[in-house]
Amino acid sequence: MRFISLSLILCILFAATAHAVDHKKKKDKNITIGISDKIEIDSDDETIKVKDKHSQDQFEITASYKLYVNGKLTKTDADEEKLLQDYYELYFDILDYGKRIGMEGAMIGVEGAAIGLKAVVGVFKLLRKDYTSEDLEAELEQKAERIEERAERLENRAKYLEEMVMEFEQLHRQLGVEIEALSGLGMFD
Repeated sequence: MRFISLSLILCILFAATAHAVDHKKKKDKNITIGISDKIEIDSDDETIKVKDKHSQDQFEITASYKLYVNGKLTKTDADEEKLLQDYYELYFDILDYGKRIGMEGAMIGVEGAAIGLKAVVGVFKLLRKDYTSEDLEAELEQKAERIEERAERLENRAKYLEEMVMEFEQLHRQLGVEIEALSGLGMFD
């Protein structure tokens, strides 16, 4: 029963990852990471664009950590630029780390599907006199245990990703507090 549950979970994870990989083919990357349901964060390869869904307010951070608020370049001091740099780099670290976790999940899903195929082949092997259902169960359980170990490691990596997202949320709030040009925008409540 544990094998079936694990296989089902892995198949769902594989399907979700395949969708995510297909979404990656689009030019823009779009994530919403729990800061608020009223903001949207988009990026291309060099600029992060944060938009308030309920107003026209937006800001952008470029690869050189320049800040544009509602389309206008905003002067920042060294401390503010460092904060923008931390925000910018953590955002892309989250995207990259999440992508790696997704790919690992897909590989685990493929291995889970291979176990299912091995089970089907094993049914035919049961027709032989020298191969029993206990043999099949032992083979499948051994492979399932390896997958379960990898899934546990993946879960730990996902917990780390969650910590990264929480740090990003804190940085987002900090931007609204420490950068005067952003403090008037409603997306930092």
